Amino acid sequence: MDNLTSEQLIILETVERLCASEFGKYQTEQYYNTVPRPLFESLAAVGLAGLSIPEEYGGLEGSATTIAAVFETISRFDVSPAIFVSVHAMVSGLISRFGTPDQKTRLLPALAAGTTLAAFALTEPQAGSDAQALRMEATSVDGGFILKGSKCYITSAGFADLYLVFARSKDATGSGISAFLVPSDTAGLSIGKPERKMGAELSPIASLFFEDAFIPANCLLGSIHQGFKVALSGLAGGRVNIAACANGVARNALDIAIKHLRERSQFGKLLRDFQGLQFMIADMYQKLEAARLLTMKAANDIDAAKNGEGSINVKLSSSTAKCFATDTAMSITTDAVQLLGGAGYIKEYVAERLMRDAKMLQIVEGANQVQRVIISQEVLAGW
Repeated sequence: MDNLTSEQLIILETVERLCASEFGKYQTEQYYNTVPRPLFESLAAVGLAGLSIPEEYGGLEGSATTIAAVFETISRFDVSPAIFVSVHAMVSGLISRFGTPDQKTRLLPALAAGTTLAAFALTEPQAGSDAQALRMEATSVDGGFILKGSKCYITSAGFADLYLVFARSKDATGSGISAFLVPSDTAGLSIGKPERKMGAELSPIASLFFEDAFIPANCLLGSIHQGFKVALSGLAGGRVNIAACANGVARNALDIAIKHLRERSQFGKLLRDFQGLQFMIADMYQKLEAARLLTMKAANDIDAAKNGEGSINVKLSSSTAKCFATDTAMSITTDAVQLLGGAGYIKEYVAERLMRDAKMLQIVEGANQVQRVIISQEVLAGW
């Protein structure tokens, strides 16, 4: 990655060594559809559980550019841990931003240390991209709230210790969407079985079911009825991180394809010497470089906006990066499978896993069709 500081490069070297030594232990059927706790703890040991947490609470408080670079590096080895760590980082960042002093003191040190794993619970069966359509209810009662309803496709569900849950709140002041910090051992909360899905085997998803679950008033994150603002504030960073994950997956696929073309011979010469295949590599490289530049621009925009550096359209740049990078990853991984021929279709050669993982990235953090709506609206409104 270009234009990184010496401190950022040291962090990435540490992350790369850890991924190279640890990830292979968990890429087996034994661990699929789980969040291996020892793996999360090893990532936390080098500071990755505290990426978005202020230093005063034990975190790294990394910039958006640092965090994006970390997730690209992790995803070169396996996108799954990058997904559950990025969700954990999103929730930690929202607590850092909207939490009360008590919530920060009580929760952030454990989140930074990796003794608590966080999850983000927004999606419902009828409310995915249309988050305003939430039906889960939070009813105000003496001392707190009663949660009733369900969530689906929740990353780390069943393995997380803390869920940031969004529900339609109702009390004497009116109604709206509110955000709640719900411990996993809350009475009335149950977890569905992990969904069987086509990729990201080390990042399970499942449903949450709330049956008159009581949570105390100090679990409300931010103001009552202002939860949608909380959710939206995490989207830009989340989309940039998904773009970075896509770039890591695409880089791995390109590396695999190049290695294969350098080693495999057909018709008496190496595959690398066939011009048609050379053109495919050229296109893959160009797309990846463009995706990485868009991603780092969006990350830089987030950092600049945070520092108050003028009027910056973070919404536009983050959606652009997410949409382009994940579409690029899908294209590059598909081409990598094609370049490997029969080997590309066999699990032993990894390329097929990368292709399956890339498809997931086009869907999470807002499907790319939604990103195109956002991009067009922002551009037409006057970019």
